[in-house]
Amino acid sequence: MSCIGTAGHVDHGKSTLVKALTGIDPDRLTEEKERGMTIDLGFAWLKLPGGQEVSIVDVPGHESFIKNMLAGVGGIDAAMLVIAADEGIMPQTREHLAILDLLQVPRGVVVLTKADLVDEEWLELVRDEVAEYLKPTILAGAPILAVSAYTGQGLPELLKTLEELLNATSTRKNIARPRLPVDRVFSLTGFGTIVTGTLLDGGLQVGQEVEIYPQGIKSRVRGLQSHKQQLESVLPGGRVALNLANVARSDLARGNVVARPGQLQPTLLFDARLRLLADSGRPLLHNTSVDVYTGSQEIPARVRLLDTNELQPGDSAWVQMRLSRPAVVARRDRFIVRIPSPGATIGGGEIVDVTPRYHRRFQKPVLSTLEQLMQATPDELVLASLERRKPSRGETAHVASGFSGYLLEEIAKQSNLAQDVTQQILESLLSEGRVYKAGVYWFAQTVWEMLTDEALHLVKEFHQQYPLRSGISKEEWRTRLGLQSRLATEVFARLQENGLLESVENRGGGGSAAVRTGGLIRIPGFHPHFTAAQQQQVDQLLQLFREHPYTPPVRSEAEAMVGTDVVSALIEQGQLVKIGDGILFSHTAYSTALSKLAAYMHEHGKITVAEARDVLETTRKYILPLLEHMDALRITHRMGDERTPGTAHIGSSVE
Repeated sequence: MSCIGTAGHVDHGKSTLVKALTGIDPDRLTEEKERGMTIDLGFAWLKLPGGQEVSIVDVPGHESFIKNMLAGVGGIDAAMLVIAADEGIMPQTREHLAILDLLQVPRGVVVLTKADLVDEEWLELVRDEVAEYLKPTILAGAPILAVSAYTGQGLPELLKTLEELLNATSTRKNIARPRLPVDRVFSLTGFGTIVTGTLLDGGLQVGQEVEIYPQGIKSRVRGLQSHKQQLESVLPGGRVALNLANVARSDLARGNVVARPGQLQPTLLFDARLRLLADSGRPLLHNTSVDVYTGSQEIPARVRLLDTNELQPGDSAWVQMRLSRPAVVARRDRFIVRIPSPGATIGGGEIVDVTPRYHRRFQKPVLSTLEQLMQATPDELVLASLERRKPSRGETAHVASGFSGYLLEEIAKQSNLAQDVTQQILESLLSEGRVYKAGVYWFAQTVWEMLTDEALHLVKEFHQQYPLRSGISKEEWRTRLGLQSRLATEVFARLQENGLLESVENRGGGGSAAVRTGGLIRIPGFHPHFTAAQQQQVDQLLQLFREHPYTPPVRSEAEAMVGTDVVSALIEQGQLVKIGDGILFSHTAYSTALSKLAAYMHEHGKITVAEARDVLETTRKYILPLLEHMDALRITHRMGDERTPGTAHIGSSVE
């Protein structure tokens, strides 16, 4: 579906022309009918000779309502510039044409209305004047047709011309990222809140979950309507009315955007190429306060000039717009800039980055990047999306934003491309070695190489700092790299697959599968190693554990003999098992103790503390923590002073 927008000076017959073409009066407000003047946006639709149905947005022509005009022309595919034949080009003709030019509306036709009021000679003079005025604009060479809404003169030719224009216009892109800039909000009894707008970038369907930006309000599409027809789904390009569930009329306003949850990100900054109109009257200075219009949004902002101190009329510059409140925009969106007082349109341009960093002025790398984004091919856009969070010089390599991997849908959204096109580009870049894929995540090759280097460096550094430990915990590794859990899992799996890292069990305490963390990472081939002096002390310590298996040294005594780090290493390696608070057993003694106690308990049906103490020929100091440990493992079940067999089997608790 396509959308046509009117433009032109007040009282030049825009609404009358729309009614003559469609049979629908676009002036819906009582005040409009009383004053005979369009104040707000009006909407209609028609069927072209070939059967194509198109939407029409009728805009007000009075200078006082230029803001309403701007809210309606952002999503149109073609324009009807309406000029009264008896008056010719007037002030709002010029301003509306400048807006169409700045928005780069791809097609247009000039309609000379009230042709029945002038003779043919006058009509030709007006036609020549208009053709000359159009030459430096987007509508240069556009058809110029004379019509009369009252006699019907020229209306069939106009319909045919509109059909030809729309057939020559490329179909609206469907990149699976629907967004509806809201230009009207109202409510109906029995239905609730309804919003209207021109749907862009994707389709919607009844029952779909949506989000209203920038507020972040979650809702659902209860109903869809286009041209008063109830529909189950709609495609981009046409006028759409959405009936939204669970949202109050008072919570919404013109300028909101309806989209899928999480697909858009409100921003207070965007980078753009700005063109100042040649007749703007004066240069634009750095940090000038302006009003920015994009889609149906109107937002006060300051213009930061990035490559000049002042922008001269007729020239263009790189700018960063600092917005006073969040906007919802996409790359390649067009925008209009007006000065608030006295109100006048002074320029407009194209957005190239919607999530930029704050830029310092006159920075060649920044300006070069903006030029690349402006001219970028689809391949370059995808690579730019993957590289956008790469750390800049001077940042530490492991900052969280430095190693971002992206999902396919995220890359498509950043690049403003369809998902299937993005997938093809990624596969091609992968075959060329310019991107890397880890599970479902995509990386620029340079980012992946940096991530790999830092991931290995962290583990090697840990081995050097703690040579007695088996490896760094996966959680510490993930946190220091700044990776989300799912991404970290995919990254480690690929590094392990490539033989760069490996996982090792951390046995911790108890020798039980239930208490092992299984969360250590090491460089392949690394093993904790003791110095010759430490190994001699370890041998002496372990000899004591063998000589006194059930009355061994407690942890504090062991640490006094060999040191805290050595004891921790022996526990991590599984040579010693930690039970309770400060009690240690050798792994052999621990396994044997559990087996003996379990065997006695199964033979007699129960076991007491005294009986357990006698079975192992030990003391309450050791037997109480050991029995409590068995309770925790569910090998035993305590009932008062006695313990009976628990639900766990001894084989699942002892290696």
